[in-house]
Amino acid sequence: MTHVPLLAWTALIANLMVARGDAGYSGNIGIFEVDLIFPRNETYSPQALMPIVFALQNPTLAVTLGASISWNMWEGNNQTSPGSILGGELELVMTDTPFVTRFFNTIDYPDGLWTFTWNLQLYNCSQDEDNPANSNLVSVNNPSVFTVSPSGQAPNLTASTVPGTCGAIEAYAFNVTLSEDGCGYLGPTPSTNPCAVTVNPSAASSIAADATAWAYSPLETSAYPNVTCPTLPAKSSGDAGVSLIPATSTWLTLLVMVTALIYLGSPRYT
Repeated sequence: MTHVPLLAWTALIANLMVARGDAGYSGNIGIFEVDLIFPRNETYSPQALMPIVFALQNPTLAVTLGASISWNMWEGNNQTSPGSILGGELELVMTDTPFVTRFFNTIDYPDGLWTFTWNLQLYNCSQDEDNPANSNLVSVNNPSVFTVSPSGQAPNLTASTVPGTCGAIEAYAFNVTLSEDGCGYLGPTPSTNPCAVTVNPSAASSIAADATAWAYSPLETSAYPNVTCPTLPAKSSGDAGVSLIPATSTWLTLLVMVTALIYLGSPRYT
């Protein structure tokens, strides 16, 4: 299993076991679609947290195909230019949410062209149902170029999915079927339907909150120097007293459990 990360493969097998049930299952499951909501071939204003947003239609089907996305981003035509990100990974089997996101910084780098490439990988089990690890790898490569300029527009995820613009979304759809052995495989390629995805204002706000949380991560703060973390309010003495109660209760519970284990494990004499 050189192509499948261990964690992703474990999740895949677990999902297939659940899908099979006691008597097994065979038949059409549904259409799995991946849509690139952002960025697109447009001009954007510099952003400290420029979003990368994929929409997953029927996201739970990703696990039956061991789906993942690898991606790269670089400024200009040089992959080693400042601000470049190479080797980004998104394990789609680990999510059941409709949107998968990452973020990158364009505010500290020269204006101009940026290149974003992403590679979607799926495992088509129909070729070797007895050994999914040897199944055919389906790979789709997708390059896209956009411009960063002060005269550009700010990212607007909601506007990207409205009628009239949603048809330009880059999309790939797959007809997923589950065999009697519980292995997902691909049927005839269906038509894509990117306009079925809507990023409403609430979803856009949630994605923005994810961006902020991403930038606050201790592993990411150095990459986003223009994002200021908020100052958490100081706890009052009353708050401290309240928080101590559940902590004390927890310690008492643990003490009782440990004491019981010691008692049960000690030798008894008659």
